[in-house]
Amino acid sequence: MASLAVAASGLTFGTVLAEQTTTQTASAAVASDFDPGNIISDAAFYNGSAMSATSVQSFLNSVAPNCRQQSGGPVCLQDFSQNVNTIGAVSGRCKAIAGGKKSAATIIAQVGAACGISQKALLVLLEKEQGIVSSSRPTAWMYQHATGFACPDTAPCDPAYRGFAQQVYAAGLQFKRYQATPTSWAYQAGRTNAILLNPNAACGRKNVYIKNQATAGLYIYTPYTPNSAAMSNLYGSGDSCSAYGNRNFWRMYTDWFGSATGNGSPTGDVDSVTATATATLTVKGWAADPDTTAPLRVAFYVDGAGEKTVTADKTRSDLAGTLGANNTKHGFEAELTGLSLGKHSVCTYAINQGRGANTLLGCYTRTVTSAPPKGVLDSVTGGAGTISASGWVLDPDSSKPGAWKILVDGVSKATGTADRTRTDVAKVYPGVGTTLGFAKTMGGITAGKRAVTLYVQDKPGTKYVKVASKSVTVTPPTTGKTGKTGSVRGSYDSVTGGVGTATVRGWAIDPDVWDPVKYKIHVDGVSTDSGVADATRTDVQANHPNWGSDVGLTLRLTGLSAGKHTVRVYFQDLPSGKYVSFGTKTVTVASATTAPPTSGDTGKTGKTGSVTGAYESVTGGVHSATVRGWAIDPDVWDPVAYKIHVDGVAIAPGVAKAKRTDVEAAHPAWGSDVGLSLTIPDLTAGTHTVRVYFQDLPSGTYKSFGTKSVTVTDPPTTGKTGKTGSVTGKYETATGGKGTISVAGWAIDPDVWDPVKYKIHLDGKAVSPGTANAIRTDVQAAHPDWGSDVGLARTFTGLSKGTHTVRVYFQDLPSGTYKSFGTKTVTVQ
Repeated sequence: MASLAVAASGLTFGTVLAEQTTTQTASAAVASDFDPGNIISDAAFYNGSAMSATSVQSFLNSVAPNCRQQSGGPVCLQDFSQNVNTIGAVSGRCKAIAGGKKSAATIIAQVGAACGISQKALLVLLEKEQGIVSSSRPTAWMYQHATGFACPDTAPCDPAYRGFAQQVYAAGLQFKRYQATPTSWAYQAGRTNAILLNPNAACGRKNVYIKNQATAGLYIYTPYTPNSAAMSNLYGSGDSCSAYGNRNFWRMYTDWFGSATGNGSPTGDVDSVTATATATLTVKGWAADPDTTAPLRVAFYVDGAGEKTVTADKTRSDLAGTLGANNTKHGFEAELTGLSLGKHSVCTYAINQGRGANTLLGCYTRTVTSAPPKGVLDSVTGGAGTISASGWVLDPDSSKPGAWKILVDGVSKATGTADRTRTDVAKVYPGVGTTLGFAKTMGGITAGKRAVTLYVQDKPGTKYVKVASKSVTVTPPTTGKTGKTGSVRGSYDSVTGGVGTATVRGWAIDPDVWDPVKYKIHVDGVSTDSGVADATRTDVQANHPNWGSDVGLTLRLTGLSAGKHTVRVYFQDLPSGKYVSFGTKTVTVASATTAPPTSGDTGKTGKTGSVTGAYESVTGGVHSATVRGWAIDPDVWDPVAYKIHVDGVAIAPGVAKAKRTDVEAAHPAWGSDVGLSLTIPDLTAGTHTVRVYFQDLPSGTYKSFGTKSVTVTDPPTTGKTGKTGSVTGKYETATGGKGTISVAGWAIDPDVWDPVKYKIHLDGKAVSPGTANAIRTDVQAAHPDWGSDVGLARTFTGLSKGTHTVRVYFQDLPSGTYKSFGTKTVTVQ
């Protein structure tokens, strides 16, 4: 401490610093608010930028406005200055401080900034130890022992630390020592400590669970906790066993600066929200709670729905100046995967611990893009009328097996999904699973040089992308055509009447050729159309794989008069070239001006039909509600316009054009873009009424399809649910394949946000455990707070043929025991 030299008299007096700023005082402390385990938060205590020198000076002026220097005595603290030598940096504790003549306010401000100790805390420490801040008649003793450093209760003060600047710096450095080596002292945060009530050990001890490092530091510096008598007379004296130091610190801080522990709510920040090329958003930031040094849970909401939670426990050394050098494990990084393409709103909440409420750290809008799929044709071999292809496919946006199709000379010849294990590929592309391989032999290929092209589905959409191509030579078939003696075979499935139209459906293959079969159609005995039956029929391909899927007949006959007609279908038989009749059917064609449609194939109905549809559901979320339904209007092909009223007030209208393949199946003429799927944002928590209207043309009026009630919620306010719930979930299926078993299910635990751990016993023997974190949006819909990463999806390979038993266990916290969710028997091929 020699660097903190003072004048020979021990003090230098006289400098007066005038400041114009003022500091507002807080309301009086209330004893019931005192928590002996959380006297002051880490965020408040270790904030080295809490007050500037100007602010400190203004505060000193306002606290003791009537202070006047007494004859022969020291000046008031607001008027005090001292010569201070340069102070060198102490690694990991305090930065260097330049020397010079400095006011008390400057000394307090600079020590606080250099050591990362709040200037507010230093002011309270000075008052708590000597009363020097508010004193109207400070004494030399007060200055010489200002912070009580090196002044034990049971021994004289150490003269080496006399002097105002020496005392302030020594105290600041000491608190940084406590913080830098938290386990080296008698009192430690994060555990229950037996703390003395008084220097007189006969007064006993009190067990206190210390919640944070700042509070631990105060107890190390002043090793007593107030008893009930001291707290009963907060601004006075207790009994002979009372001690007041830490009580007074909390009381004085509260009186001067407000709550020493804040409102108890978490603080933090979202540093970045980054959209990647893999349908993923990565969120980084930090979160801490003033009531604890323990890591917090952080919850992420995407488009108003709970997506994921993580623990903010990553080391962030940049937080040392704000939270303390040993309190930096509050960083987080989360990958939100499986998101649809386009714009998404991402909101991040720090989940509160103790007093306070959850804190919204920020909401950001980001656009998710898709990474292109990948694939390789390892081998393409031509045979007699056949091509055999093998390779691998994957989509970086999905861990599920990729969908593929193969085109030969631009014509689709095979489709499928990867079903073979390729660990060699999985090592190069982690995170996409191991089921990446495929192999397929295609028949019905015309002899000659052929171009083979591999396409892979680009998830999360449905588009196929070209990834590889090879050439191969195919020889004429030697046995595949049954000696060219087979007759054409197939089916005339149906004919459906519409307004001036009739739609014919069927299929055909000819054992004598690989090529699609030609057809002719007669209407009322008159030849009307001919062509090639090459529409896609995967159902026929399943029974006749060598001919591929391009074997279907789908034809709309137009310009027909209203009334009944006969429609006959012929398919050509080679090599004779003769057309073979596959039957005659009768169909009724409607008038374009008078008849309503008889099926979905017919379009408008003379503009006489009313809009039809359904308002199916409305589902509440976090400050949002999602409306679903569908509508079609027989008078138009266009998607139907809708309006929605929430609590009787109209919101933005729109057009019902979401995809609904189920409605399309019943009304095929209108296509699949007939659905209503709308999320209404920015709703207050509580019950709302939602009414849906669909427009009816040609009148343009809007027809009500009913009103439904929905409950909208706030974001989670407490995180866990009292830590009393048991793990819940379901062991859904165990499916056998060729040497494989795939297990599916889901689980959540009300006691934690984390995905649930599982164990699996195969034939009574434990196999490698894991975590149920596969995406399950259906479970998320019922349990939104836990996000979608709650699924169990596990495949075991290399299993012997025969019957096996599979039992699934999910872990229940906080006990850690594993609860059985049943046993299933499965057959492996």
